[in-house]
Amino acid sequence: MTAHAFSPHELTRRVARSHARVTEFCDALGDDRVIGVSALPGWSRGHVIQHLADNARAFERQARHALRGRLIDVYDGGQRGRDLSIERGAARPPARLHAELREAQRALEEIWAALTEEDWRRPVRFRSGTVLDTALARWREAEIHAVDLAAGYRPRDWSRDFALHTLDFLAERAPSGVRLDLRATDDEHARSLGAGRPVRVSGALRDLAAWMAGRATDGELSASTTTLPELGPWPPAVVDR
Repeated sequence: MTAHAFSPHELTRRVARSHARVTEFCDALGDDRVIGVSALPGWSRGHVIQHLADNARAFERQARHALRGRLIDVYDGGQRGRDLSIERGAARPPARLHAELREAQRALEEIWAALTEEDWRRPVRFRSGTVLDTALARWREAEIHAVDLAAGYRPRDWSRDFALHTLDFLAERAPSGVRLDLRATDDEHARSLGAGRPVRVSGALRDLAAWMAGRATDGELSASTTTLPELGPWPPAVVDR
């Protein structure tokens, strides 16, 4: 079952589980650990938590305006507003950060719970997609940034469905002029991305997904070239880091 085949109910159920996991990790962090470094260069855990809260509010905002037939920027103030909020929020007291995250996630889940099948297909400005696309994006945000918190959650803990969805979403990161042949060593999954000179990269399925997402892997990846190829940029959008 691919992520695209998930019903809105199943997808939001998975996002709710991811939300609960992130909240649990945040609550377990003491004040000194919240201001500590995350797995994202230049970001503390406070930056990650603030970003997760802002992103939840942004997608709640996309859904709310979609119900009115309106398209609105993902973040109030655009990219600059997004970045300023993260920098300012990262310095807030941990208890306030955690409360803001819980409230933002609760509000997002509440508006999703009220949507009809037709509502999920309403257009939004986020990636010129639909409300359902924002739910898939929130799944990625919650799962990948849970790893970035460096609080014990690793790519090896991702579900198979999430790893496959991540590989789907990041397929366009295949380097220009390269046919990237991904082969999972712990799964029957294999796929080829892009076109050109063939380069094979092999490893555990979740490690392949982590590498494509720009995150550290739990195990070794092997390549048919001397080093792993350099991936292209993340799919362009103001909302993704």
